[in-house]
Amino acid sequence: MSNYILLQRKCWYARLGIPVELRPHFNGKRELKETLKTSDQRVAELKAMKLVGGWKMQFDALRGSVYASQALAADFLPHPDGRVNSETGMSDKDYAIEAQADALADGQKRAFYEVALGRATPTLLYLDKFLKQWEVEQKTKDMAQTAIKRVADNFTTLEMITVPLIYQMIDADTNRKATKEKNYGFVRQYFKYLKRMQAIPQDKPNPFEDLDFKQPKKNAATSNKRTAFTAAEVKKLMKAAADKGDAQLMNLIQLAAYTGARIEELCSLKVTDVIKVDRVNCLSITDAKTEAGNREVPIHPSIADLVKKLIEKSADGYLFSGLTFNKYMKRSNAIGKRFGHMKTGQGFGKGHVFHCFRNTVATQLENAGVPEGVAADIVGHEKKTMTYGLYSGGTSAKIKYEAVKKIKY
Repeated sequence: MSNYILLQRKCWYARLGIPVELRPHFNGKRELKETLKTSDQRVAELKAMKLVGGWKMQFDALRGSVYASQALAADFLPHPDGRVNSETGMSDKDYAIEAQADALADGQKRAFYEVALGRATPTLLYLDKFLKQWEVEQKTKDMAQTAIKRVADNFTTLEMITVPLIYQMIDADTNRKATKEKNYGFVRQYFKYLKRMQAIPQDKPNPFEDLDFKQPKKNAATSNKRTAFTAAEVKKLMKAAADKGDAQLMNLIQLAAYTGARIEELCSLKVTDVIKVDRVNCLSITDAKTEAGNREVPIHPSIADLVKKLIEKSADGYLFSGLTFNKYMKRSNAIGKRFGHMKTGQGFGKGHVFHCFRNTVATQLENAGVPEGVAADIVGHEKKTMTYGLYSGGTSAKIKYEAVKKIKY
């Protein structure tokens, strides 16, 4: 924040450069500057934070951001009307609203006036508060924010929302049924919060409850259904990684092809996760996506030497050394992108992703006659039957090892 304050004559000022394309909205000025009325730098930094944030919001609104223009309009709500011009009947507040609206694109003005004059509630008004109090992972919050903002692009105010219009939006959504259920589920949670905050009348039903989602029709040519890699395709991908000089990616593909583990499960493995169970060398996966995913996967003879090599060369305690965490504390993000670029270069489409190695392993186990319950314990799928799913302690390491040995490329 120190970059946004300036000391002049023992008084601190807030300052922010105006982007070139927006300067015509500010009579050609290059910079916004306002006194913070303090000589204390810490106080100045706190005051400047809010002021500069407002200026940036104004820039976003001028660039066409619906969220920003609504936020600016909502800021007028708590302010008093001020003096009234006897000739025009307009108050100081009315003039301020008009001045702000004049700077916006024509398509934004009506919604801006409705909100600023208290006749409508911005759809995104409580979004930040909702996300802040929601106790879920940051990645879930980010996905929810994207979904809710997409809805707000169609309905800028709560008063615009009706069930028939929601279904028009859903019908135009080309995502898969499962994706739509997830995205509109986020919106439903947000609207529950709005009712709690009394932004929506308590006697009014949540318009995003009990929605009926239909699977969009797609022809075979445009389908993105995930498909197992064939044995030849697995070899092709390993060779492509080797030819690019990306030994780490080649090693990751090998482990995926012989374990069926998810990419993050593999990238999260530590040296200490290589263990013996009933005299069988296994990879211990303990922080899986699901409870069924926590398992021990026997190490296939074809990757036994590779695992030993990875242990010996580890510099940070992880089997795949040198990977970094992204903002969601996942280690697989960067190498996953490397795989994505490489497989696309090899002619694979959207139906082939890293997760497809799980399909490959499951297919090989099925074709080798491995019982479904044993295969489920290897790849980390939930068992559907009551007896095996609820009461069984799981397949022994020795039986799983004999099954894993049937995977061949």
